[in-house]
Order: sequence, then structure tokens, then C-alpha cells
Amino acid sequence: MERPRLKAHFLSEVVDGKVFLLGEGQDYLVPGAAAVRLLPYLDGRRTVAEILQELGGSVPLGQALTALRRYEAAGHLAEGRPGLPEDVLAYWDAQGVDPAAVQRAMERTELLVLALGGTSATPVVEALHATGFRARAVDEAGALAAGEDTLLIALTDDYLDPALERLNTARLADEHPWLLAKPTGTSLWLGPLLRPGVTGCWTCIAQRISGNRQVERYLAGKRGQATPVHPTRAAIPAGPAMLGQLLAAETGKFLASGSSATLEGLMVTWDLATLQTTEHTLVRQPQCPSCGDPGLIAERSPKVVLSASPAGHTTDGGYRVQAPQFTYDRLKHHISPHLGAITRLGAHDDTGNGITYSFTAGHNFAMVNDNMDLLRRNMRGQSGGKGRSEIQAKVSAVCEAIERYSAVWRGEEPVVRAAYRDLDPDTAVHMDRLLLFSQAQFDGRAEWNAQPSHRLHLVPDPFPTDAELDWSRAWSLTHDAERLIPSGYAWYGHPDLARHFYCVGDSNGCASGNTLEEAILQGFCEVVERDAVALWWYNRLPRPEFDLDSLNDPYVRTMRDFYASVDRELWVLDITSDLGVPTFAAISRRRHEVEDIMVGFGAHPDPRIAAIRALTEVNQFLPFVDRRDENGATLYRTDDLETLEWCRTATVAQEPWLLPAQDLAPTVVTDFAPPAGDDLADHVRDCVERARARGIEIIVLDQSRPDLDLSVVKVIAPGMRHFWRRLAPGRLYDVPVEQGLLATAHTEEQLNPKNVFF
Repeated sequence: MERPRLKAHFLSEVVDGKVFLLGEGQDYLVPGAAAVRLLPYLDGRRTVAEILQELGGSVPLGQALTALRRYEAAGHLAEGRPGLPEDVLAYWDAQGVDPAAVQRAMERTELLVLALGGTSATPVVEALHATGFRARAVDEAGALAAGEDTLLIALTDDYLDPALERLNTARLADEHPWLLAKPTGTSLWLGPLLRPGVTGCWTCIAQRISGNRQVERYLAGKRGQATPVHPTRAAIPAGPAMLGQLLAAETGKFLASGSSATLEGLMVTWDLATLQTTEHTLVRQPQCPSCGDPGLIAERSPKVVLSASPAGHTTDGGYRVQAPQFTYDRLKHHISPHLGAITRLGAHDDTGNGITYSFTAGHNFAMVNDNMDLLRRNMRGQSGGKGRSEIQAKVSAVCEAIERYSAVWRGEEPVVRAAYRDLDPDTAVHMDRLLLFSQAQFDGRAEWNAQPSHRLHLVPDPFPTDAELDWSRAWSLTHDAERLIPSGYAWYGHPDLARHFYCVGDSNGCASGNTLEEAILQGFCEVVERDAVALWWYNRLPRPEFDLDSLNDPYVRTMRDFYASVDRELWVLDITSDLGVPTFAAISRRRHEVEDIMVGFGAHPDPRIAAIRALTEVNQFLPFVDRRDENGATLYRTDDLETLEWCRTATVAQEPWLLPAQDLAPTVVTDFAPPAGDDLADHVRDCVERARARGIEIIVLDQSRPDLDLSVVKVIAPGMRHFWRRLAPGRLYDVPVEQGLLATAHTEEQLNPKNVFF
């Protein structure tokens, strides 16, 4: 340094021949007589040569230079003495920002403050002036004309204000940074600082905020508007004043250093009721139509190519490329009620029992619709996460929320527009092969759908083969060829369904993973699981017990003890189907007149993982039925009519197929061949071959989004069953006979009249 200065935020004191430097949370000790003698000269007005000269030889030259270097190496010194008030100098020193650079930025850069909506520029401009900045209020025209050596600060009462889109276009064109802030409302918003080419843009912000405003989207649609605006009405003078001061401080850092770790691509909110601050990450979307390349999705090839994907984490009931904690750390920045693909994450129930770990994640579910029932379902919809540990349950909930978010139709996905009759039937998959409703169900659909308890089992209209519809491009792993899937089936909220009610979108086969191979395996296992459940449930098949003792797992023993302590029984049935993929149903009943029977399912090539998944799914449902009133009656935490009817009336005496078949020997874990190797791609190929042997095609639709850190797919297997009530001829009737579980196939009328209730 040429003119060294002790940073102004330090209080210095010499005691016992040592220098003590006291800062706010920064206390240091600098030993040595030379450091003591040097201290009075570190004022930023003397050169190093002048300091040494004034010491007059009282300190040997080598010791003086060593002490000076020690101060500097420890970060205690700054260069020169800018003409700033002592307290301001101390502030910038404490922030690690060069005060001289701040002063130069203040002289060079003019701050332009644009007030939109119900905001005022005056408090912010005054705060900037008080800090030493050149600042003035401008209108939109002045903001759009902002040039070099200016920084635009846009104040708004709603980040979806249409004027911000025009500003975004101008800033992307001139590549100048700009800053957003909301000084009104009960929560103040500061940031993000948007830097073209570095951070996401306003369009990235608007896409996430819009998706998190489900009620506003519904109301906007009713008004014939496209944007779900929601300007804030509450305001007190302290809000803009506080925001103005914070803006001044953060702007100084940015202008002096050229970057801002606090606001660059980040939004900070202050809750004025609690004074709590929260950080929200703006995710730059590579496919953004304003700052990215929409072709990343619109021109994406449907072809699925499997690559080696070793499963590095195969313990604790998981079969993943990496451990849950790493996955959570990679994805947690997507959680935000404003800028997140996931609105929130929380424990479903704080039991503290160390067994029933269950988390829920809120959806960013930007579906275009004007249906009040669908709005209610979306608003109450939660992604559920289960696991044998807290972190597993968290990751499970987060990944399911991203899976649902990724499967929402946004109009940017590649499609073919055509009527089924005009397509090659070997390429286009007819809806009848996917939904599998019987003719009797179609004929009676009006009366059936009118019953509130049948909301999960709605029967759509027959598929209109002559109507022009969107078809999504998917890939057959079985035949290594393209397939076309009706987009209303493939995506949530596709507009074709508003004109032709040919299906209800559902999550069967939807899955996420750290890699594409991991996601496909998970999706395949879900399809297998639901198919096996349908075969067992609707035929009321007697199935053998799976011997939990054969797992030799301490977690399972602890779980069984816990269920016994809350007066519940727990057992597992082996419901493995003709595909040979281990599939289990875990069942628990209360030892009471009202049995509150809960069931959970799991399927996986590894029988241990399949069993643990079934058990942890029962845990996931337990909080719905674990509370009692003063008379011992269950306090249900659901108002779904079909679930309540099942819990209150179903008993194992009435439904003996829920119990292990007494004439069938229990199965054990060694009855199933464990997966060979740990390559997920090989496991996927094995699953495809299992399905091929049974005449089943496996199709994959890649729904992954470039802005997320997770692969998402929908695995489709025409002919295999959902566990919802879909009663067309096929596997539901044929497989139980082929497996020797029934002598003759049931008729549709003989099937279980009770629906799967979730």
C-alpha cells in the first residue's frame, strides 16, 4: 500500500504491549512492540516512506516493515483516506468495500428511480441523496432511455406490472443491469439485481411468480385477462424509507465492486410483522423466451438414449445416484413462495417419534383453467414425501413437487397437431389403450361422475378420433422408435381438455431422478406397483404374507414396535404380478371397532427397497388417522368422502383379502433374485425386457426442464392398469387366471365395488 490506513470500523487499544482491534464481531490481537509504535501513523495520510521517516529509527526498518505487512495480511488496512465522514468510512470498511471505489461510483453513476403502480420515488431518492448518491425520479420514457453511467431502480407494488416487461426488453438489448424493489405491503421486497447474460431476467421472474398465484390466475381468467396481477394495498412510510436506506447500502457495494453477492440474482424479503428476512433465488431459465433459447424445449428430440448411471446410494431404502442430503442441497434453492418451483416445504406432522417421517411440498402449479373444483384441488394439492429418515422424506417431497411442476403444460412443448384417424396407428397411441375404461363405464358416466365421492375415478367422454388434437412426441424403449401420446394425457392442464374431455391427467408413471435412468426406473416401478395393486384390489385376490423378519432390518423392528404401542397391527402382503418385479402392500389396522385401515405400496427390482417403500408409505398416511377425541373416536385430517367412508366402515372381517392367505406360505426376501450390478441403465433395460416378455411396450416422455436440476419423465405402458377404477377387458381379468390365483376370470360386476381411495 502507498498510504496505509487502519480501517475505520476498528477501535484500537494498546494493553501490555499488544494492539487490540475491536470491531462488530471482529476482534483481533496484533502482538509486538513494532505494531504498537506503528499504530498512530496508520491514518492514510502518510506514505510508507514518511511513516518510516517519522519513526526516526526508534524501530528497526525490518521490524517496522514486518509489522506493516502483518497488519496488511490480516486485512486490517485500507489504502488512503477518501473524503467521507468517519462513520460512513467505517461502514464501508466493515463491509469489505473500498470506500474510494464507492466515492468514485457515486461521482460517476446516476441512479434513476422509476415508481410504478402505487409506489413513490421520493423516499428512495431522498435516502440515496442522504448516502451521497446522485439520484432522480424518472418516468417510463426516461427509464427506457437510460444510458451508460446510470443504474435504473424500478419500484413497483407488483412484480408482474406490465411496464416491467418493456423495461426488461430494453435492458436485455442494451445489456445494462437494473434493480427491482417493492417498498409497499406488509412484506418488503428488494432485488433481484438483474444483469443481462449473468442472471435470469424479468421474464424468468414473471414465469415463477405467475405460477405461484393460483387464485389470481383463476380470477384473471374469469376477467378475460392473462396476467394474475396482485398489487399490494398496505403501506406505511417506514417501508419505503427502510427500503431506500437498504437500497443505498447495497447499490454502493454493487457499483464499487461490479457485483453484489446479496442481490445479484437474489431477492430478499422483510416481513414487517416479524422482521424476518428470507432469501429467494432467481433461477436463470436457459429456455426463457427473453434471455434464453426456447428451442431447448420446443425443438427437443423425443429420443431416449440410456447411459451408464451407477447407483452410488443403495442403502436406507434408496436406489439413487447420490445420497439424499446431496440431492436436497442441490435442489433447496428452488423452494420459495415467490420465485420457486416449490412454494414451501414442511413436516406433515411433528410427531417426533423417529418412525413416521412425512413431509409435504407445495406446488407451483400454473394450470390454465376456469374450473373451481380443479382450483380447490390444486390449492390443496401437496406433494408428499416419505422415507425412513427425515432427509429422505424431505427429498422425496421436493422431488415430487418438481416432478409435478415439470409436467404442467406451458405451450412450449413440441407437438404434432392432428386427428387420430389421420395418424399412423402404429405410432399414435389411442386413449383406450391408456385409460382402459369399459363400455359400461362410458355408458354410465353421467350418473357416476355426479357423485362427489368419485372425484378420483371420473369417467371421461369417449376419445374423439376425428378431432384435431395435440400429440406429444415420446420414445418407445421397447421398439426404439417414436410414439405419439395425446398431450392432454401427457401433461397437466392441456387446453385440449377444455374442448374435448377425453381424459383426466394423472401422475401415474411420472417420476424424477438425479439422472434420466434413475427417473425412468422410478417411473417404471410406479407403473408396475399400481398395476399390481389394481389386480389385487379389484379382484380381491388372496395373497401370501411377506415375512418382514426376513429383512433383518432394525428399522423394521422398531417400526413394528411403534405400531404396536399405538394399538395398531401391521403386516405386508406379497402382491407381485406376472412381471416378477417385487411388489408389496403394507397394511395397518387399528385394534378397535373402527379399524381405520391404512395401506401403502412399493415396487422395485430390489425386494428390500420395495418392502421399505410400502412400509414408509403406510407411515405417510398414518397422520391422517392418528388423533383421537375425548371419547377415543378418530379425528380425521381429511375431508375426502371416499377416504372417510373406507376408514369408518372397512374391516378385515368384511374384507378378508386384506389379510395374508392362510393356505399360502409366506414369501421371504431370498425368494426374489436381487438386481445384478448397480448400473441403473442396465436395470431399466431389464425392466423393459420383463415387460416385453408379457407383450407390454414401455414408452418414455421426457418432461425435464433446463431450469431445474432434476430429470423428470412420464413412463407409459399401454395395457397396464392404474389403480383407479378402470374396468376394460385385459390384464385386470386375464392375469389372475394366468397366475393361478383365480380359476376363472371375474366379470365386471363381480369386481370389488370399493375403489382405491387415494
